[in-house]
Amino acid sequence: MRRRIIIFLALILAIFAIVIPLALTVHFSRERAIAAERAHMQEYANWTLLRAEQVLTDAKDVLAQVGKGDCSVGHIERMRQLAIDSGAVEEVGHYEGDRLACTGWGKVPADVVIGRGTPSATLAGGYALHLHVKPRISHAREVMVLGYRDHNVLILPQRLVDVLSDSHMILGIGTRQGTLIAITGRANDGLVGQLSRQAMTGMDDTDIYASVQRGDLTAFTIADRSAIDAKLGSEMRLLLPIGLVASAILMLLILWVSRQRLSPEKELKLAIRKREFQVHYQPLIELATGYCVGAEALVRWRRPDGRWIAPDLFIPLAEQSGLILDITDHVIEQVVSDLHAMLLAEQQVHVAINISARDLESGRFLDVLEREIAKAGIAPGQIWLEVTERSLINPDTARATIARARDAGHLMAIDDFGTGYSSLSLLETLPLDALKIDKCFIDAIGRDAAASVVTPHIIGMGRALKLNLIAEGVETREQDAYVRKAGVQFAQGWYYAKALPADEFMAFYRDYNRGKRSRFLSVAA
Repeated sequence: MRRRIIIFLALILAIFAIVIPLALTVHFSRERAIAAERAHMQEYANWTLLRAEQVLTDAKDVLAQVGKGDCSVGHIERMRQLAIDSGAVEEVGHYEGDRLACTGWGKVPADVVIGRGTPSATLAGGYALHLHVKPRISHAREVMVLGYRDHNVLILPQRLVDVLSDSHMILGIGTRQGTLIAITGRANDGLVGQLSRQAMTGMDDTDIYASVQRGDLTAFTIADRSAIDAKLGSEMRLLLPIGLVASAILMLLILWVSRQRLSPEKELKLAIRKREFQVHYQPLIELATGYCVGAEALVRWRRPDGRWIAPDLFIPLAEQSGLILDITDHVIEQVVSDLHAMLLAEQQVHVAINISARDLESGRFLDVLEREIAKAGIAPGQIWLEVTERSLINPDTARATIARARDAGHLMAIDDFGTGYSSLSLLETLPLDALKIDKCFIDAIGRDAAASVVTPHIIGMGRALKLNLIAEGVETREQDAYVRKAGVQFAQGWYYAKALPADEFMAFYRDYNRGKRSRFLSVAA
């Protein structure tokens, strides 16, 4: 179940690892595209303002150069020449009072009356600006008129916004008061008025825009929001590789974390923390009396989904990783918790706990064991400790830990004897109390197998060392009869009972020994 949850979460995170960086890429690409287009719009607004200022400056220069006039031939010629020389002015005119008297085209007929009119706006320096004027003398296109004292000049409004743009946009120029002077296209009047009155950049549902102000003038640009999409593509090409790299890094990180979480060692560590390990008890039978006198504590791993993990799958990993120390601590605590009442009531009963090579090296388990049995009031002799031959690779360390355990009152047994590397001389130097005959030698009883000739020698070796003998893995009546006849003191195996949970073991103990108690107690005494 936990594995499926981790895989499910990893898949969800993997989807997020793909989607989020790409979504952020799109988001930041769009933000960058908007910012770039705003800067682009503001840049063109500045160029438009600069163009308008140049046109008005040229017009003001013409008004300054025309000087005083009297509509003489020389005066008219001068006005005509200034208009020709100027790139901004279409025509120059002279007023006598409030009536236009002459232009660069000549004198105005007496029956034609053209007054100054009310200016649309007044610019700094006393310049009067008239908009949407239709010349009556030259019949030119609609113009704007810039007047100063007795002269004026006609200017085509389009000259103020004559800026070559690199994309489709509307350019406009107006006064600070919001009077529109010129615009290159059609736009929302409210937006145009707003842009004419203040410097700003922004965007609405349809347009993106910018405006700048300097002196009397405000220049603005307006473009359709589709302009952003054009820049979005280039920004995406720039940021997409970064987003893909970020996605790849996140995916690798998720994969690494998932593999760590799913690694056997991590699963084992989590199982220890969640106390998924249970202890089952393999009954131990005293062959001389036929009584159950104890049990071997065997650790079992049950996953949350109910699956059992075989010990030969996780014990080697636990020993290799050092987690076996925590498992041993857990087994000790569980044994005391499960059986303390039984052990207090039945002083002749003992429980054997398996000790690993790592445990022998550290000796930590003895402190845990001493603490737990002291709290429960259990006699040290009721806890036997079993070590395997493979755990005796470092004899000096093993010897010291075994001696310490026996000094504390625990009996020591060597487990799986005959399958490791122990020699008789090594066993003679170890303070042991019991020798367990490995199941492979018990299985050979009654069969024509090489191991069958070894079994009597192991029994003889145990006797020579004055050790109690325990036959493990007894499964048939023939095997039971053989070990009884050979003088083996104890046996365990499926012939008597499988490893049982604590409550079932205690029930087995009561039922198996029922009717034999008086004899059992006299023998034990």
